[in-house]
Amino acid sequence: MRIHSVALMGMAFVVACGGGGESTGSSRTTAAPAADVARTVGGEAIMTADGSAVSKKAHSKWESALDDFEANEKSGWTSAKCSSSAKSFERVSDAQGGGFAEAHYMAGLALSRCGDSGAYDHYERALKVDSKFCKARVALGLRDLENGRTRDAKSAFERSIKDDPQCTSGYTNLAIVQRSEGNNAEALKNLRRALAIESDYLAAFNQMALLHYDRGRAGKPAELDLAEVVCRQAQMLDADYAPIYNTWGLIKVFKGDVISALRYFQKAITLDPDLFEAQMNFGGVTISFRGYQDARKAFATAVALEPESYDAVVGLGTALRGLGQFGEAQRQYERAKQIDGGRPEAYFNLGVLYQDYMSGSVADLKQAKGFFNEFLRRAGNRAEFRSSVKDVSTRCAQKPSKKRGAPRCRPGRMQNIDISIEAMQVAG
Repeated sequence: MRIHSVALMGMAFVVACGGGGESTGSSRTTAAPAADVARTVGGEAIMTADGSAVSKKAHSKWESALDDFEANEKSGWTSAKCSSSAKSFERVSDAQGGGFAEAHYMAGLALSRCGDSGAYDHYERALKVDSKFCKARVALGLRDLENGRTRDAKSAFERSIKDDPQCTSGYTNLAIVQRSEGNNAEALKNLRRALAIESDYLAAFNQMALLHYDRGRAGKPAELDLAEVVCRQAQMLDADYAPIYNTWGLIKVFKGDVISALRYFQKAITLDPDLFEAQMNFGGVTISFRGYQDARKAFATAVALEPESYDAVVGLGTALRGLGQFGEAQRQYERAKQIDGGRPEAYFNLGVLYQDYMSGSVADLKQAKGFFNEFLRRAGNRAEFRSSVKDVSTRCAQKPSKKRGAPRCRPGRMQNIDISIEAMQVAG
């Protein structure tokens, strides 16, 4: 589950990385599945994880395919590389007569590096060969999680650790679901189980830091310090693990140390430009400092990574508005409406655009008022929009109260528009 704290003007985006599931393999670290899938027994026979002997021909192809995969991890993936790598692992399985679950899994992992949904066919094939193959089971669970089928995902993760008690990714992703359900105690237990099996499993460290971060936001300040301790531990294990810097940045934002947060978000996107959450957070913080050029670059990257992300599109529009590119900003807000017409943020930003940045004509002000009305209709009484609803809808008495100590009333945007239109009409 991603955690968002989004100001409607695009001033802050807080996105927790890894909330939607930890991948069974990181695109930014060298995947070395040979260590736990194909191994030498007594220096002679090569065995798969389920104990089946691997032919010399299949093993030779396996080693070559792994070398190719790891080279692509370092140099960067392209669609052609993903396809080629997957086919190399398919040839491994063919050489073994189709009974090589690890090769099927790796073929899927290669395709997943480019977002190819064909990866899931390979994961299913791996499970047909070995129904207890942990990583393939977890990968299918992640698909359920991404598609909102939380119950199915939870069942998959639970089965993965039942079938294989050493399944670190199973424990970690089960903890993510439990955390989203508010069951932090069980989530923490499962993260500790994962780290007891694999003491340097960085995904578990990241989720543990996020868990303490959640507790800190819930009113336990000491938990924020624990979250930072976990981040430091992860950093000592691997200083180039990008997600932990994004999580660290979230903690700093909540503590009010925005400068440090910006540094951590920048570190995350420097290490991994494809880390969507860090791009969003970097863009949100730079906008709060009116760093519109940096924000535009970050949000444009985020949109390229996830073209259907409503928040990324609205963020890009706000950065463009700050740069004076009003036509481009409007196009982004209109695009956000197409992605999800039920959300209010795009209408608020269109209202701001027409009220504050266009010609100032009666026609533009009326257009702004129309957008604000649509915003109010969609925002309703939802707590996250309360401040912006007040900003738009507050109406003050035309004759301010002369009573000593009476609170000063500031007209909202709608009333200011009415005042401006009336003044222009009177002036002819």
